[in-house]
Amino acid sequence: MVLGFPPSALGSRPSWRKWLSRSVATVLTACALTGAAQAGEQEPGYALKAGYLAKFTPFVDWPDAAFEGPTSPFHLCIGGHDPFGVAIDRVAGGLRVGDHPVVVIRLSPVAKGADCHLLFLSASRRQTPQQMLAAVAGRPVLTVADETLDAPGAVVQFVTLESRLRFTIRAEMAQSAGLTLSSKLLALSAQPRDGGR
Repeated sequence: MVLGFPPSALGSRPSWRKWLSRSVATVLTACALTGAAQAGEQEPGYALKAGYLAKFTPFVDWPDAAFEGPTSPFHLCIGGHDPFGVAIDRVAGGLRVGDHPVVVIRLSPVAKGADCHLLFLSASRRQTPQQMLAAVAGRPVLTVADETLDAPGAVVQFVTLESRLRFTIRAEMAQSAGLTLSSKLLALSAQPRDGGR
């Protein structure tokens, strides 16, 4: 008896072996996919974008009023679908913006007045980029839009130029949000604009 089945129920040995090997392969594949989903694997290219988000922060000044206290958390928010998985958590781990430890917050949807300092706009079935931007309008939030989105109100927009990930900056949007951008960051923009420090 094999696995509780009488030999007559198994049929010939070659067909049993094929069935067993296919079943084991199916179970292992399902476990691998489940493990990857639980581990929060990022989509291709998003580890690089997570690194960019971290590198933007030293070149931006947020007003003191944007924080509850001198050491309160810096909220890095992801609006819509999270394409980063654990990559963003790894990047944020131990990262500080001044004296503020970085905390990752995933928002779907982005509610009016969301407590974010940096908001990454990702694709969403529940909200348009314009609705996400409207939710944080008038607040000192560095908004960063994925390159697949049409988000002309975002401060930073990822773009792909000559097969390389780049970004453009709308300094006027940063200024209206009460943020001060470093001239060094503006110089790195694919289309540098006025309004930095």
